[in-house]
Amino acid sequence: MPQFIETHDTFNFRDFGGYASATGKEVRSGVLFRAGSLDKIGGMEAKSLQDSLSIQTIIDLRHPDEFKDNPSRGSLVNLVPHRHSLSVIEASQPLKDHTKSRDITYGIGQSGPRYFSILEDGESIWREVVQVLLEPESYPILAHCTAGKDRTGITAALVLDLAGVAAETISEDYAMSSASVDQLYDYIVDVGRRPEGTPEAAKSRMITKRQYMDDFLSLLYQKYGNAEGYIKNLGFTDSDVCPIREFLLV
Repeated sequence: MPQFIETHDTFNFRDFGGYASATGKEVRSGVLFRAGSLDKIGGMEAKSLQDSLSIQTIIDLRHPDEFKDNPSRGSLVNLVPHRHSLSVIEASQPLKDHTKSRDITYGIGQSGPRYFSILEDGESIWREVVQVLLEPESYPILAHCTAGKDRTGITAALVLDLAGVAAETISEDYAMSSASVDQLYDYIVDVGRRPEGTPEAAKSRMITKRQYMDDFLSLLYQKYGNAEGYIKNLGFTDSDVCPIREFLLV
C-alpha cells in the first residue's frame, strides 16, 4: 500500500504507487510521488529526499499568485533535473477571482463538481501535464500544489484510473490527505494567508472527504468513460497511453 514519506519541511508527501490494478498487477512504487508545497524544504532534507527517491521531474500545479507565499521554491527544486510550472487554474487572472467565481457556482469549499470544473476549464494545461506523465523518461515524478490534495488529487486520480485502480481505492487515496490538515493550516497561516473563521472551521473546509472524489470520478465517467477517455479527448492516442500503462504496472 502507498506510504507516507516522513518529512519535516513539507507535508502530505507520499508515494502513490502500490495500489492493485484491475489487470491483476499493481502500480509501480518509487515512481509517483505527491506532496504539499515544497518551498520550505531546506538543504539537508532536500538532499536526503533526492538521495532516496531520485526524482527526475517536478510538476508544480500552483497558480503564480501562490509563488508569493515564499520567494524560494525550496532546495529540492534545485536538485531535480526537470521542473514544469503548470497552473491548471488560468494563470492570467488573479487566483482570488477564480476562487470567488467558483465559490458562487459551487459553494465555498471543495467538491466533486468544483474539481471537475478545474479539469474542464484548464484543458490546455492538463494536456501539458498529461504529456509529462506519458513520457517514461520523466519518472520518478513528484506532483504538487500548495496543499497536495486538490489539484494534486485530480492528477493522482487520473493516473490511478488510467492504471486500472478501482474508483473506491482512488477515493480512499484522496481521503488520506485529511491526515495533513493541521500542517496545511499552519503552513497557510505562516505564509500570511490566514483562512477566514476559527481554526476549527477552516480545517473543516480543508478535509478531503472521499465523497468529493467519488463525485468527481462519477462526473469523469459520465462524460468521458474514464481517465483514458479524457486523455484521448485531449488528443492522445492508444500508442501514447498503452506504453505508459505498461510502464506503471508491475
